[in-house]
Amino acid sequence: MIRVTLDLTCSICDHDQFHLPVRADERQQVRCANCAAFKCYSADLENAMISLARDRRRRSGQHRADAA
Repeated sequence: MIRVTLDLTCSICDHDQFHLPVRADERQQVRCANCAAFKCYSADLENAMISLARDRRRRSGQHRADAA
């Protein structure tokens, strides 16, 4: 597991640091680094981050097109 700060908060203790699995043999659950509450599965977090990155790229590209 790796401990990271995310732009999320734990619904139990409002902490913003989480443990992420880094090896395939680890349970693929993202958990709060403070109270160990389950947040989501790593695949769901990865999909959400990919979607956010796509949205940001689209908005950035549209912003550049609007400025021209």
